[in-house]
Amino acid sequence: MKNNGATFFSADYFCLIVVAFGSSIVNHFFFSSLSLFAESITGSATYAGILSMAYSVTALVLRPVAGIVSDRVGRVKMIIAGATLSTVSCLLYGTTRSIWLLLIIRAVHGVGFSISTTSAGAAVPDISPKEKMAQAVGIFGLNSTVAQALGPVIALAIIGNGETDKFNILFFVAAAFCCASLISGSLVGYERKRKKEGPPVKTAADIQKSGDAAGKTIFGFEIPVFGPSLVMMLYFLSLTSVLAFLTLFAKNRGLQVEHLGWFFFITSGGMLVTRPLFGKTMDKRGADIIVIPGLIVTVFCLAAIPFARSLGALMLIAVPYGVASGAVIPSVNAIMFKRCSADRRGSASAAYFASVDLGITLGAPIMGWLADNAGFEQMYIISAVIIFACYLLYVFFFSDKRYERKIAGAK
Repeated sequence: MKNNGATFFSADYFCLIVVAFGSSIVNHFFFSSLSLFAESITGSATYAGILSMAYSVTALVLRPVAGIVSDRVGRVKMIIAGATLSTVSCLLYGTTRSIWLLLIIRAVHGVGFSISTTSAGAAVPDISPKEKMAQAVGIFGLNSTVAQALGPVIALAIIGNGETDKFNILFFVAAAFCCASLISGSLVGYERKRKKEGPPVKTAADIQKSGDAAGKTIFGFEIPVFGPSLVMMLYFLSLTSVLAFLTLFAKNRGLQVEHLGWFFFITSGGMLVTRPLFGKTMDKRGADIIVIPGLIVTVFCLAAIPFARSLGALMLIAVPYGVASGAVIPSVNAIMFKRCSADRRGSASAAYFASVDLGITLGAPIMGWLADNAGFEQMYIISAVIIFACYLLYVFFFSDKRYERKIAGAK
C-alpha cells in the first residue's frame, strides 16, 4: 500500500546535499579562476586550457567506473574516497608552480569529483520513497544551481587581481568545502542501517515494477538508461551555446557584457523556484507533462536569442529559459533512476553525469566552430534545431507513455 505520508527529508538527505554542494561549489571556484592561476605561472592560455581539459576528461572517463563500483562496494565508501581525493588535491594546488604537477593534481581532483558526485547522486533515490523520487532528485539538484550562482562570485572576490598569495587562500577555502563534504559523507548512515537489518524481502510485483527481472546491461549500464542519456547529452551540447558563448554573442552585438551576469542569475533563479514544483508534478502525473513542454520552450528560447537587440530582451528570454531547464534536466535525471534496477542506481547516476559532461565537452568545440564559420545567429538557430531533435527523440522513442507500453507488452 502506498504511503502518501512518506517523506524524503532526513538527516542522510541533508548530508548528501552538503556532500554535493561542497563538491559543486569548488568545481565552480576553479572553472572561473584556475585558468588565471595557470596563465600567471606559465604565461600561456594554452596551458590553462589543457589544465581544464585534464579535469573534465578525467571526470568524464571515471563516471562509468565510479557508478559501477558504488553499486558493488557502497555509496558512502565511494563518497568518502572521492571527497578525500578532492580535499588533498585542493591542498596540493598551492604547493607547486610546475604545470605538469598541476596537471596531475587537477586530474586527481577530477577523479575525486567524479566519484563523490556520482555516488551522492545515486544515494538520493536509495533513501527516497518511490512515489516522491522525482521531487527528491529535483530538490537535491538545486545544490548545483546554487553553487553555479555563488561559486564564481566567491572565487573572484578572493583572488582579486590574481596575486599568487590570494590563490593560496582560495585553495584553502576550497579544501575546507571538500572537507565539509568528507565529514558529511561519513555521517550518511543508511547503508550501515540496512546492513544490520538485512536485505528487504521483495514481492513479485516489486521485482516486475523495478525492472530487476530484466536488468539487461551494456558495459554495466541498463538498456533503458541509454535513451534518456542521449536526450540529456544532446540537450547540454546545445545549451553550451548559452553557457560558453552568450558573453561573446553579447559583445559582438555591442551590449554591456559586464551586466550579462544577470542573465545567468535569473536563469538560476527560475530553476531554483521551479525544480521542486516540477518534481512533485512528475511524481503524481509522470515525466511527459514536464519534459515535453520544457523541450518546446527551450527551442523557442534559443531561437529567440539572435533577435535580442538589448540586454533587456535577453533578460526576458532568461525567465522561460530557466524554467524550461528546471523542467527538463531534473526530470530526465529522475527518469533514469526510475527505469533502472535499485541495485544499479550508481550506474544510472554515472550515465546522467557522463551525458552532461559529454554534451558540454562536445558542445564547446562544435558551437565554437559554428560561431566562427556561420556566425552567432546561425549557431543559436542550429542549437534550437538540436533541441527540437531532442523533442522528437523523446516523444517518439523515450517518453514515459511509450516506455509504459513497452513494459506492459513485455508482461
